[in-house]
Amino acid sequence: MSHRANKRLRRKPPQAYIQISAAEEKFFQQAMRNSKVDTKRPDGKLEVPYAPSFFPTIADMEGNPLDYVEKIRPQAQKYGICKIVPPRGWSPPFCADMQSKKKFQTKEQLLHRLQEGISFGDGKEYTAAEYQKSTSERAKEWKMKHYPDHDFLIQHAGSLAKDGKLEESNRKMMTPQNLERDYWNIVETHTQELSVDYGNDVDTTSFGSGFPLSERGRSIQGTKNREKQDLKEPKFGESDYYKETWWNLNNIPCAPDSVLRHLRVGINGINVPWMYFGCLFSTFCWHNEDNYLYSINYHHRGAPKQWYGIPGTKRDAEGLEKVFKRYLSMKMRDVPDLLHHITTMFSPRLLQNDDVPVYKVVQYPGEYVITFPMSFHGG
Repeated sequence: MSHRANKRLRRKPPQAYIQISAAEEKFFQQAMRNSKVDTKRPDGKLEVPYAPSFFPTIADMEGNPLDYVEKIRPQAQKYGICKIVPPRGWSPPFCADMQSKKKFQTKEQLLHRLQEGISFGDGKEYTAAEYQKSTSERAKEWKMKHYPDHDFLIQHAGSLAKDGKLEESNRKMMTPQNLERDYWNIVETHTQELSVDYGNDVDTTSFGSGFPLSERGRSIQGTKNREKQDLKEPKFGESDYYKETWWNLNNIPCAPDSVLRHLRVGINGINVPWMYFGCLFSTFCWHNEDNYLYSINYHHRGAPKQWYGIPGTKRDAEGLEKVFKRYLSMKMRDVPDLLHHITTMFSPRLLQNDDVPVYKVVQYPGEYVITFPMSFHGG
């Protein structure tokens, strides 16, 4: 060995080690423990069975939605979540003011850090039109970068099916299934940094709920027209039907047999609906409803919306909480009510690894999603 080489080997590094804080050391040890537990991540493929979909009749849609939910509950509750698809002819007017100059605050979500339980910072403020324009442009950019052949393949889907090439082509299309894979690749692998602005809990007194307001005193924000009080119930599809149907989310809290009709004041998210402005990869993190209430969501317009749910049993709810405590034990030591912050998203795969059953729903415009008491859900 030459004298020069020997000297090179004896050279000391400028710094023996990098000193880290006690908090960083705790998180490092937590990550090491998690890595020993989570050893089964597949190549982006996620196998989550679908929750059931239900198809009410026109007669059901002219009745009380609480009666319909009670009718399907014995089957649907086992999944914690389900989809309700109204019959042909269902076409409520979209009554949110998309041209309003009022702005709403968004939350900035860092997708690559959703598993860490960190709080969301404030995103930009938008008008409804600004948000739609900005998020549509970002979705188009994602399509051009990751699915450049999408439009061509859609146009030629018929001939591809005849040639038996449709399944192969599906992998190159911007479908809900492929976007689900993209999403979890970002969340779980941290291979890229990506943030989105999510317009959650938007006040419907300012922007509207998307549904028209009752003129028969059936909603907190509606009016009472004495001339209409004694009229017959409007039939499915008639001009007043969408204002007065109990399936209108403004009205359902006051439906017959609803305990919420006894509330004398409006409470957002309880007897007054929230409005949500979502976009590609915006996330509503794992949570269940306050006081273990049901929840009902209606998709007015836009792209399909991905949901996950677990049954609302004590065993399965505790199973999800156990996974949270295992992967975020240090964080939950400092923030015991972390689940109530609704800022953490874990892959269904981690729950499945712990034998917690998970089901999914893809909700399209014009469809409802119901979650059942105590059921954790996110998407």
